Amino acid sequence: MAGWGDDPALDELRGLIYEQGWTPVALEEARDADAVTVEKDGERRTLRSDHIAFHRFVEGLREEFRL
Repeated sequence: MAGWGDDPALDELRGLIYEQGWTPVALEEARDADAVTVEKDGERRTLRSDHIAFHRFVEGLREEFRL
């Protein structure tokens, strides 16, 4: 996993969920990188990162959205 510095994928994911109203519909935690699939109006996007902050965010999404 990458360190604690900036992670553009995490910034984009936070914006999609909390500012633009996208909903997380699937999470994938893997050794090499985690992925979150979000959905809005029938469109899906998947964001992937090996960053530790992204991983921690994914753990929180699992609880918050019961995924």
